[in-house]
Amino acid sequence: MGYRFGPYTRFSFFDPDQPFRYELGLEFQTDYVVQPGLTLSANFHVPVIGNLTDTTRVSNSVLQHVRSDWALYARSDYRITTRTAEYMWRPRSNFFARVTGGYLEEMYGGLSAELLWYPVGSRLEVGGEINYVKQRDFDMLLGFQDYCVLTGHASAYYDLPGEYQAQVDVGRYLAGDVGATFALDRVFNNGFKVGAFFTLTDVSTDDFGEGSFDKGIRIEIPIAWMTGQPSRGSLKQVIRSVLRDGGARLNVRNWLFEYTQNERANRLTG
Repeated sequence: MGYRFGPYTRFSFFDPDQPFRYELGLEFQTDYVVQPGLTLSANFHVPVIGNLTDTTRVSNSVLQHVRSDWALYARSDYRITTRTAEYMWRPRSNFFARVTGGYLEEMYGGLSAELLWYPVGSRLEVGGEINYVKQRDFDMLLGFQDYCVLTGHASAYYDLPGEYQAQVDVGRYLAGDVGATFALDRVFNNGFKVGAFFTLTDVSTDDFGEGSFDKGIRIEIPIAWMTGQPSRGSLKQVIRSVLRDGGARLNVRNWLFEYTQNERANRLTG
């Protein structure tokens, strides 16, 4: 059984009323390996200081509010950010699989399943995931709201020369819109990753609202680089000009592409 207790940070950028918002708090995370491949996990947050909740902007989205009500979630004082049962295994050579159930992320709970094809030494990975989720209450405790959605994507990942990675995801997003996300990342030998992405779906620019379509920059910093201690963890930050509801995806721990990249599947059962 493993656990972690320490600080966490959250940031929000480019709010017209306050260009930079932040939150600092305490995090407790625990993982219990029931058997090889099967892990029970829980993560709890207690905010301490910050100004994320100071925003007075109210979502005017004409789409289902799958992300744009983020400020209502930020007002919660005690949060069950995730609580899941996860099983990962290798059904066949070159294939990896994952099934996760529970409170999958801060805003959604349900069931997520994923399959990834990744031949050893190949530059190409191909995968697919499907999720049936329900929107959580704003207090991020045990309750749910009425909104349910079936979402999922087919994905292709390719290692380009020069330590670049290209990714394309095609499928159905949280608001029920259908389209594709295109991303390009630069992966450095020291574990740093910097990239950009954009998403185009069948939501019109007018219905999407401010920003016209989802786009942003993502940065990943290895924890070992900051602490000087061995760790496979990393700090991730996505910087968007605005967070809207079109092109919004589910955030599930241990997407297989990231897992096979970071862990090389050492802990997956045969």
